[in-house]
Amino acid sequence: MADLSEFLGNLVSSISESRVNSDLQSVRIAQQYAKDNLLQHFAVPRMRIENVELTIPIAIDSFQPKTENSTLEPINNSTFSSITYQEILKAISVDKLPSDISKEFKSQISDYIKLLEAKINVNQIENSLLEYAKSITEMTLNNLTLIYKQLNVKVISKNQISLIQKNLLQNLQDKLKNEIKLKQTNSSSPYSNVIVESSRLREMKPENIIMIKMKVTEQGMEWIKMENEKGEIVSKLMPE
Repeated sequence: MADLSEFLGNLVSSISESRVNSDLQSVRIAQQYAKDNLLQHFAVPRMRIENVELTIPIAIDSFQPKTENSTLEPINNSTFSSITYQEILKAISVDKLPSDISKEFKSQISDYIKLLEAKINVNQIENSLLEYAKSITEMTLNNLTLIYKQLNVKVISKNQISLIQKNLLQNLQDKLKNEIKLKQTNSSSPYSNVIVESSRLREMKPENIIMIKMKVTEQGMEWIKMENEKGEIVSKLMPE
């Protein structure tokens, strides 16, 4: 049993190797011609493979579809923290926080972001973000009375506090979800395990056998020396 891509790749590689061996033999013949007074006037024989047509019987043993593993990109702490802070101000309807509270809030926000980064995974993004939003909301509400007192803001009712809690919790999730980004890694290509052995193919039912017809066309490459814009002689590999 073999992987189909490797099997076909080895076939093409073997054809390329045959061209290499042919060219090596041509070099040996050319050296012999050069030493002979008569043969040196003859063209050196050289075989070139232009087209190779292959008809290959195989049977599919198994097929593995393409898979991709998702991981999370690192959170941009600066942006994440800034959005969180602005949503707090918006939720409690103030332009700024008292300096001591502002400093404490930013420190705690940074700690909560680190905690989020440590816990979050691809399958638990929404739950992890909800826990983060709950922590920020609780921190805000616990300091709300002190904030309003220092800013000389009128004391609000329990219904208003409940509304602040609801809005802040939801807005944080809505605004921050786009800051948590996925990236695709460890992508594996699909592959098919195929049966190519003659003995096993003879045991297969005819309807289970697939005929692959493949045409391989040779295109040679050669080294060309040329002068670049700096006047230097360089070599480039170009099609014949």
